[in-house]
Amino acid sequence: MLVEAKNLCVERSGASILHDINLEVDHGEVVALLGANGSGKSTLLHALVGLIPISAGSVELCAGHDGQTGIALVPQFAPPVSLIPLTVFELVATGLTTKRSVLGLTRKQRGQIRDAIDQVGLNSKSTEKYSSLSGGQLRRALIARALVADAELLLLDEPLTGLDRESIKTVVELMARLRASGHSMIVVSHELADLENLFTRVIELNNRKVTYDGVPLARHKHEAHHHDYQLIAPDLGLLP
Repeated sequence: MLVEAKNLCVERSGASILHDINLEVDHGEVVALLGANGSGKSTLLHALVGLIPISAGSVELCAGHDGQTGIALVPQFAPPVSLIPLTVFELVATGLTTKRSVLGLTRKQRGQIRDAIDQVGLNSKSTEKYSSLSGGQLRRALIARALVADAELLLLDEPLTGLDRESIKTVVELMARLRASGHSMIVVSHELADLENLFTRVIELNNRKVTYDGVPLARHKHEAHHHDYQLIAPDLGLLP
């Protein structure tokens, strides 16, 4: 078991956002997290990684991991460019969980960053500002940012949204390589037609709760191809 949520609840200004969520993800699983806009998918990812507080329940991580190194979030959006004009190398470095020395990055940390960038195929872009990247390249840079944390479980929030067909193909191939290398994933996505062969399991959220948790069903594939299923509409915000 990599992560387990027990009776997890999230509230905002007294309003219930997630209620009594129970789930666990084991080694080797790639889980599709589905739900209508406002169902709390992105909120659940942020709660699992510890970026927002839970009001009740608990999140437990696999023994030997902690909240920083065992699990990492791949957000849909990078930090605003106007606030942080980072290079790709610097963006990926922000995912490091080990402390920097007073002199900056250690040789080992620089090696970790270069390895993560190499895994996503962005070696030629490492010194460029990430604002110059295409949508698919930026998504890969954000995946590298999670990989540099040495996380076994990756939480990907809408990894294909807004990408052209060629970029979607590249990101899906990267995700397949990550699965083959032993990474587990929870993926919020409404593009199941492109990702269905990766998923070992589907979790659906509706009305603040888990309403389905099991193997992908025929309806998931059919409705994903037609893009008319309310439960797989995109969820662009952190909170409803």
